[in-house]
Amino acid sequence: MQKNLNKKYKLFLFDLDGTLLDTAREFHLALNEVLKRESKPSQNFEKVRERVSDGAGALVTLGFNIDEQSIYFEEKRNSLLEAYKKVFLESKPFEGVEELISLFEKKRILWGIVTNKPKIFSAQIFKSLGWDKKAKILVCPDDVKNLRKPDPASLKYALRELKQLPKDTIYVGDNWRDLEAARNANITPVFAEYGYIKNKKFPLNKNGFNIKNIKEILAFT
Repeated sequence: MQKNLNKKYKLFLFDLDGTLLDTAREFHLALNEVLKRESKPSQNFEKVRERVSDGAGALVTLGFNIDEQSIYFEEKRNSLLEAYKKVFLESKPFEGVEELISLFEKKRILWGIVTNKPKIFSAQIFKSLGWDKKAKILVCPDDVKNLRKPDPASLKYALRELKQLPKDTIYVGDNWRDLEAARNANITPVFAEYGYIKNKKFPLNKNGFNIKNIKEILAFT
């Protein structure tokens, strides 16, 4: 896969948390609610923000200092998700996202979302923002036997459903898992620098592209 600045793409796939949707505030509220309930020290916003794209399990590790081997891990993760259920629909799209989607509609550009977020949350967010009437597809782990990125199963599923080729597809994400999943599916990876990872920790993306603003995607249409 060679970098081609002039290539135009037919399908644009996006990660959700940290790419299209800013969910850091809601996860911060949910985690601190659980920590307070269990008399644990609260976590500051920036620490939570940096871990959101790694999923709920990473936030459990941050807040409780335990990993997946702990017998308490799933209990804490479930408690976090229950707290998150109260606030998850309050998340807002990043600046420029709705404008980009409107431009996609005008140009009749094919786009969709491929996320590690469970469908119980993703589908409701999708509908509440009206994206279910605009995007061509929403793929969650539930659709691919709970396989999660960096496994390419969810991206390959999207390609099959939309009858598109990897070489004509871009995948935009804010985490190393997104880039790896795209490479594993032979899709061009695009890293969102405006997401949750600080610039000193940006993952290597030598065969893809980096963007500082979501609307830079228009250069590939």
